Amino acid sequence: MKDIKAVFDIGNDVIKWVVFANDDGKEIILAKQMEPTQGMRKGKILDAENFVNTINKITESFIKKLWGDFIEEVFVGISHPEMIVNRIIEQKRIMTEEIGPEDIDHLSRVIAEISNKNNFETIKIVPVHFLIDETKREKDPIGMKGKKLELIADVFMIPKNIYNGIIDAFEKVGLNIVDIVPNIIVASEVALDYDHKDLGTILVDIWKNQTSYVIYEDGYPLGYGTLPMGSEDVTKDISIGMQVDIKEAEEIKRTHGSAILQKERIGDDSSIDSLFLSDIINARYEEIFLRINDHLKNLERDGRLAGGILLIWWGARMPNLDLLAKDVFKLATFYGKDNILNLGDISSNIQFINVLGTYVWSNKYSEGRKGVWLKFNLDFVGKIGGFFKDLF
Repeated sequence: MKDIKAVFDIGNDVIKWVVFANDDGKEIILAKQMEPTQGMRKGKILDAENFVNTINKITESFIKKLWGDFIEEVFVGISHPEMIVNRIIEQKRIMTEEIGPEDIDHLSRVIAEISNKNNFETIKIVPVHFLIDETKREKDPIGMKGKKLELIADVFMIPKNIYNGIIDAFEKVGLNIVDIVPNIIVASEVALDYDHKDLGTILVDIWKNQTSYVIYEDGYPLGYGTLPMGSEDVTKDISIGMQVDIKEAEEIKRTHGSAILQKERIGDDSSIDSLFLSDIINARYEEIFLRINDHLKNLERDGRLAGGILLIWWGARMPNLDLLAKDVFKLATFYGKDNILNLGDISSNIQFINVLGTYVWSNKYSEGRKGVWLKFNLDFVGKIGGFFKDLF
């Protein structure tokens, strides 16, 4: 057995992990598990010992299941309500006849150096595209003629305390992390195909405490965003609005909730004011969608993306949420499909979309980094040209 990888998806509710391997060219799953997250709340590690115990429990479980095989690589996918995504543009004059690797290397290093923010850690810098002489957009400009070259890149940062907490927890159980990747990036690897990215699509990933999204068009990401609102906020709104316990509010949401109330559901349960409940749910989801639509307006893409809206994850499974999204965005809306990859039962479980996406990412962009603790180092920056060739 070779190329054994463990992929973790760190969430507030649960930590999902899957151990993948390559057996004579065939990808297989050796182990998988979902473990309730202890010591973490709303993206903050409140009890480091309990958080480490959760990672340790998972580690002990897959050691038993692997029967002597050992983990060669560990990859972590993460979402966070306070994640910051900045788009940085840096440019330089071309002093030779053609654009060379040294020009790309210079721009990459400058962006890496200026992207720091106090109390935040940069976990990923993703190139978007190059621009030659302010007019010609290219993904690989080496060998082309031009007098000015611009690099546009997206910088993803999370609070330093959560970053350090994750590092410490994995180090204490003897696991070395190769890469940490934002879930919204890896989700787009498996949820959006070439046509989605080319036509123009918004991928909306609704979690418990945050909503992440990415806007694609012409094969390039136009922008990313994270909102500190998710499905738990809907539950709280129901608890306050209907004056019920939070657990009862969650049950009411699950059994009677709807983003838009259809006639046949009115009066289904005489003990529940279905119209009032729908108004509560509608208000919170509409707020989320309107804030995403504001981003579209800033990009002058509101109502103009032919690929429409793609909703994924638990928070997106609210009945008739697609109808609300259509009304807000004035675009076709779809739910993310299961059967993402041909890798057993997890391929038909939308809960594992970020695990699968992180695995795909690791295969495409993390070759040759075994045993290396990586965030975004200058060695990776220097290889940015090769990264581009695989990215599109």
